Amino acid sequence: MHLKDFFPFSSFVISILSHAFPKYVCAIDFRYAACNSSVKCGRLGNIQYPFWVNGIQPTYCGHPWFRLDCQNDEAFWSEKQFRVLDMDNNTRTLKIARINDPSMGRIACPYYFNITKDLISIFRFTSDVTMIRVLHGCLLIKDLSSYAYACNNQSHSYFVPNESLAKKYLSSCGYNFLLSVPRSAAEGLRNGSLGVGEALGKEYEVKWTANETQCEKCRKSGGRCGYDLNINTPSCFCRDKPHQQTCTSSIK
Repeated sequence: MHLKDFFPFSSFVISILSHAFPKYVCAIDFRYAACNSSVKCGRLGNIQYPFWVNGIQPTYCGHPWFRLDCQNDEAFWSEKQFRVLDMDNNTRTLKIARINDPSMGRIACPYYFNITKDLISIFRFTSDVTMIRVLHGCLLIKDLSSYAYACNNQSHSYFVPNESLAKKYLSSCGYNFLLSVPRSAAEGLRNGSLGVGEALGKEYEVKWTANETQCEKCRKSGGRCGYDLNINTPSCFCRDKPHQQTCTSSIK
């Protein structure tokens, strides 16, 4: 082929390619591409928004409070304070259990004051869950000896399932907070059939809430659910760009 004959042919090829591959194919929003599917972690085979897996997905693929860590095919939540045993996306139910502290060979003491507040803000407890009062930094309290749990060598800690009893000794302790446990665990503490460590390690279920209605609308419009960390609100990632709720104005 002579050089003079090449240019008409090349123009023809470019014309064909431009029709076969529309411009928007090359301009798909990176967030839409990154959050394109659910991921797996061990027995949890369908992890999707509002959850996201640290190290596998970008942070914007899920809600900040729903970060999961996956290690050795096990999923952990809340800075690895809980092990995630099961997840049901249909009923939006999560089965969790506090994890053992490997260095101590037992359940780690919960020092994170806002853990129950955080749980309440994003989860709804089932009827099988109740609260016990945790007293930290206390003097020695003989009346609470059956609820004692060694958290450090400098002070005493008590995990009390009886609220009226716990309130009697608030002034003898540095701080206190409520902790969620299964009702069976609280009852076991009360009747002495369970020790504190056993009670804290019992699994229980919670139901998550994360604006699922908006996410469903986003999915139906062809988008993928995510979170805009800049404005701290859920977002709908579409082919062209993120939209507030749906992709109705996006190219699909």
